[in-house]
Amino acid sequence: MVMYYYKNYFKVRSMTGKILQIYSDANSCYHIAFKKLGIPEPHVMTKSETHLIESSNSSIRDNLARFNRKTKRYSKTEEMLRISLDLFFHKDLILNAMKS
Repeated sequence: MVMYYYKNYFKVRSMTGKILQIYSDANSCYHIAFKKLGIPEPHVMTKSETHLIESSNSSIRDNLARFNRKTKRYSKTEEMLRISLDLFFHKDLILNAMKS
C-alpha cells in the first residue's frame, strides 16, 4: 500500500510540477512514512485542511456504490471509473438538459 502512495506522489508531482505542502489528518504515522520514503515537501497534520476533501470522499462513497468495496457494482476499468465520476459531478447539468 505504501508503494501505491509513493507512485501516486510522483505522478502528481510530475503533473503539477511542484507540491508546496502535503496535508493529512492528525494520524501520526504519515510523517514517519513520508520521512522513510524521502518525500521532501513539508507535511502538515491538521483536520481543518482535510475536512472538505474527507466530506467530499464520503459523499462519493454514499452516492456511488462502485466506490464501496466487496460489491458487485465496482469499476473494473479506469475508464468506467472516470465515466461514473463525470456523471456524478455533472448530474445537475444532465438533469437540467433533460428538462429543457
